[in-house]
Amino acid sequence: MSKIYISSLEVRGYELDSFGHVNHAQYVSYMEHARWKMLQEKGITLEKLNEWKRWPVIAQLEVSYLKPTYIGEELRIETQVTGHERTNFMIEQNIFRGDQKVLIGKVRVVMVDEKGRPALMPDHIANLWTEE
Repeated sequence: MSKIYISSLEVRGYELDSFGHVNHAQYVSYMEHARWKMLQEKGITLEKLNEWKRWPVIAQLEVSYLKPTYIGEELRIETQVTGHERTNFMIEQNIFRGDQKVLIGKVRVVMVDEKGRPALMPDHIANLWTEE
């Protein structure tokens, strides 16, 4: 089982919809934020990606909304690589309010080269699914 990376954030007022809870599309940004935090924790920066000439691109995104969230609530995002192949990897992301799961997300990320074509993953990316 690979490591679970944890990040957190507080819901801000401008992220709400007309019903007073977080707009559904905002959760995709929360997930993106957590994925970049995961990469950062492993020392994988945009500068490194540019150096390797390999970039992660979202190829597939699936989101299941379980409960609404509201302004001021602290959310915890758990991010884990759940599978991988030569040019892509799968991530599961769960968002919690306290102990209550509010969202389940699944993401398939493809590594691409300068021409936007699938490319082999740098070794540093492969470290995302190894235990420390």
